Amino acid sequence: MKKFAILCGIIAALLCLTQSASAQYARKGANIVDKSGYILTDSQLTNIVGQDVFNQTVVGARKQIKSGNGLLWGGILGIAGGIAGAVFTGVKMNEAGYTQISGYDDIKVLVENDPGIAAMYLGSTALMGLGGTAFTAGVVLKTIGKKRLNWVKDQANAAKGYSLNVGTTPNGMGLYVTF
Repeated sequence: MKKFAILCGIIAALLCLTQSASAQYARKGANIVDKSGYILTDSQLTNIVGQDVFNQTVVGARKQIKSGNGLLWGGILGIAGGIAGAVFTGVKMNEAGYTQISGYDDIKVLVENDPGIAAMYLGSTALMGLGGTAFTAGVVLKTIGKKRLNWVKDQANAAKGYSLNVGTTPNGMGLYVTF
C-alpha cells in the first residue's frame, strides 16, 4: 500500500509539472488559424462565431489592420524622404552661406533671398511631420484591428468549449486543457 501511495504521488507530481493549455484558434496577422496553422475561411469563421460578429467585427478589423499597415509604411517612407530632403537642404543652405535657422525672421529672410531653398526646407519639414502623423495613425489602426480580431478569436475559442484530457504534451505526459 505504501508503494502504491508513493507511485500515485509521483504520477500526480508529474501531471502537475507537465500541464499544458492550447487554444483551438489563434490570430495570425489579419486571419484566424486553427491548431494546425490552417487559416479559417470566411465561411468556417462565420459558422463558429456567427454572421453578425463576422460582419460587424472581422471585416472591419481586417480593414483596420490593412489600412494600418499602409499608413505605417507610408509614414516610414514620408519620414525617410523628409530626412533625406532635410540633409539635402542643409547642404544647399551651407553652400549658400546660411549657417542656422533659429526663428521666423530667419525663415522670412531665407524665403526672400532663396525661395528654392526655403521651399526645400519647408517641404522636408512638412514631409517629416506628415510621415510621423501617418505612422502614428497606422500604429493606432493596426492595434485596434488586432485587438478586435483577438476578441473574435476568444469568442471562437469560447464557442468551441473546452476539454480536460490526460495524454502527451510538448513536455511529455501530462494533463492538458483544450479550449
